[in-house]
Amino acid sequence: MVKKIVLTLVVLSGVVAVPLPAMAGCTTTLADCYYAAAKVDSFWYRWAAGLDCELDYTECVRTKLLGV
Repeated sequence: MVKKIVLTLVVLSGVVAVPLPAMAGCTTTLADCYYAAAKVDSFWYRWAAGLDCELDYTECVRTKLLGV
């Protein structure tokens, strides 16, 4: 009985962990943004560009999931 419950939890966690198709575009955009941020010469400007990428990603996911 315990093995079946554990197996069910593992399967359900795998289903939940699979990214949604709507988030795939956001993740690709995030990777491109990180690539552009990595090319910035100054540490602080690179750090700020990476933070901007995170904020853009959050906005993209929010927009895709909530449609707002």
